[in-house]
Amino acid sequence: MTTILKVFTLHLFIMLHGVHGHIYDVTEYGAEPSNIDNKDAFLAAWRAACGSAAGNATLLIPEGTFAVSTVEFSGPCKNGRSPLAVVVDGVLHPCAGGCHRKSGDDDVWITFSGVSNLLVTGAGTLDGRGGEHGHSNGGGKSKTTTTLELDSVANATVRGLRFLNSRGFHLNLHRSSHVAAERLRIEAPAASRNTDGIHVGLSSHVTVADSLVGTGDDCVSIGPGSSGVVVAGVACGPGHGISVGSLGREEGEGDVRGLVVRNCTVVGTTNGLRIKTWPGSPPSRAFNITFRDIVMSNVSNPIIIDQYYCPHAHCSDIAKPSLVQISDVTYERIEGTSSSRVAVQLLCSEDRPCSGVRFDRVNLSCGRERCGSKFSNVEGTKPTLVAADEAASFGPGAVPPPDQDADVVESQH
Repeated sequence: MTTILKVFTLHLFIMLHGVHGHIYDVTEYGAEPSNIDNKDAFLAAWRAACGSAAGNATLLIPEGTFAVSTVEFSGPCKNGRSPLAVVVDGVLHPCAGGCHRKSGDDDVWITFSGVSNLLVTGAGTLDGRGGEHGHSNGGGKSKTTTTLELDSVANATVRGLRFLNSRGFHLNLHRSSHVAAERLRIEAPAASRNTDGIHVGLSSHVTVADSLVGTGDDCVSIGPGSSGVVVAGVACGPGHGISVGSLGREEGEGDVRGLVVRNCTVVGTTNGLRIKTWPGSPPSRAFNITFRDIVMSNVSNPIIIDQYYCPHAHCSDIAKPSLVQISDVTYERIEGTSSSRVAVQLLCSEDRPCSGVRFDRVNLSCGRERCGSKFSNVEGTKPTLVAADEAASFGPGAVPPPDQDADVVESQH
């Protein structure tokens, strides 16, 4: 009877997850649902799956609630071109007493590194329990712990998981290529700090798709050194919107290029579509960026470029201009409502004016207030701005030239 049940369970597992091959269940290596650290059992199962040359190996974390401390699943593995699957059907949370923490201010709870052809999926939840422990070390400086990071990973997919209450970023894609994050549900309180939903940095050919993200920071953030990134079908809110940056904080940062954000909704956020760079930044570039088919509702800053970004008002170089060059940015078919009267702000660097910024069918309503826009250090020609049913409509064209620095253009009812 036990054998029949195991066979049935295996067939059901394959049907639900679309994976097959040998299954390495962490409970067979000593893991058990409890508040005791299961790290050793998880790593034993990982070494077996990673070391399997038979192909199509699957590491399974079954239903149940498992505690685990900081753990790194590292490669290279012997799977070659065969997929290596990690299926999380249970709930994972950090073990009691902060045992998941490393020394220092920033760390990662769960890491996959140096792996190719990886699938991380399942019906389970990664619960960082950030709400229970706060996000500050008590001295005013935030301590952050990323929930899940893919570091130096190629040809990978993270699909279907739920992320809750991270103590830092929920998902970080770092130094990786050809990665997809899709059908994810990411949740954290609107007041939680540094809890970006999905962050992309130093990575190429990345797709973020069909996900629900509501946090206390950026829903999706695209950091330095990122190229060929597509963000599509993301429902964002609460949070700080969909952002490029912040850029220019460190010397030697790579450019951001080839970003497309499309078919997304942004609801109740402090920003909508944002590009942010630090004042006094070293030189770098952000270019070939397209925002298309975006619907917003009750967003404070629907469209914003902020090259004076200083979130805590104590930047040492606040008086120095940013040297990040922003160019070739397109806003196309953007509509919805702004909760502030300035719907579009392009606040660019006086040393590196924004260039090639274009609007096409941008229609934002500011309720009963007059809808306005503000431009500073932007090269181009003034777009059409007309009033229509309490909406500011931007036709095809670029934004005003630099001689209209800090000009506010308002629609008239």
